[in-house]
Amino acid sequence: MQRAKPGLQFQQILKTFPTSVHEPLQTIQNAGGMLAAEHCRAVMESLNISTEDLMPRLLPIARLYSATAISDFQVGAVAKAGMSENANSIALFLGANIEFPAQALTQTIHAEQSAVINAWLQGAKQIDAIAVTATPCGYCRQFLYELAGSQNLKVILHNQINGKTGRHNLSDFLPEAFGPHELGSATGLMASPAQHADLNFHPSSNDPFVRQALAAAQKSYAPYSQNYAGCAIKTIDGKMYAGRYAENAAFNPSLSALHTAIIHMNMDNFESEKKITRAVLVERPASISQRAISELLLQTVAPGVNLEYYEAE
Repeated sequence: MQRAKPGLQFQQILKTFPTSVHEPLQTIQNAGGMLAAEHCRAVMESLNISTEDLMPRLLPIARLYSATAISDFQVGAVAKAGMSENANSIALFLGANIEFPAQALTQTIHAEQSAVINAWLQGAKQIDAIAVTATPCGYCRQFLYELAGSQNLKVILHNQINGKTGRHNLSDFLPEAFGPHELGSATGLMASPAQHADLNFHPSSNDPFVRQALAAAQKSYAPYSQNYAGCAIKTIDGKMYAGRYAENAAFNPSLSALHTAIIHMNMDNFESEKKITRAVLVERPASISQRAISELLLQTVAPGVNLEYYEAE
């Protein structure tokens, strides 16, 4: 049975909430899957609930962003993140799993990764908690452990069958963990202050699309390889989405810049045309490269579109 379009399902889910919060919740689909701090406060005050009580209630909306052509198993996640040093500036970021037919399963993006990257790309400072519709797999536990402050990260599990919600520390799921410290790194994903790589083209490019990919590369996270990389993709409706490489101490849970750009695009308005017409990758040459995996994935998500490649130093 074919599912209703995500936009229609969103409106149906909205009806399960009191009408007093429909207006702030409507903003999610036009804000890249984010419930901004002021709207988050408005919903909590209206419902008289805490942020961590609100998060599981948004999971049905998060699942609408899933693209599961292989498994048909939709997973949603909601990340709680601070937007500034002000403790009251808390926003919620949605994410969902994305699968790529005709590609190896290792290309899959997990919901927890999607929510974290969504927060990172939209300027969040630190993830404090994450709610998910299913217990995080080992891969996601390792990915979350890379976050700055992960020792205090709360994982909120919502049982879709009995409706019960449980709260856990990430350390409960990943005892005796391997992370940045084991590789001699004192930083972490979304660490504050943010570390920016000083990169430039030789020769320089004035193409604003290419410059957007360079700006993303400068903000990428690559403490182990220094393979700073950024990607920009353009869709048929003229929209541009940038993504940054996000490295992981365990290597495999790392996300390429194209993967994070796809997350950026996927979390846009449900009605947006998501047909990619142009893709640019900018990276700093290192012992590894994002080029080959990006070209491989692009063949599936945008057949016929060639990856434009630039090196920066």
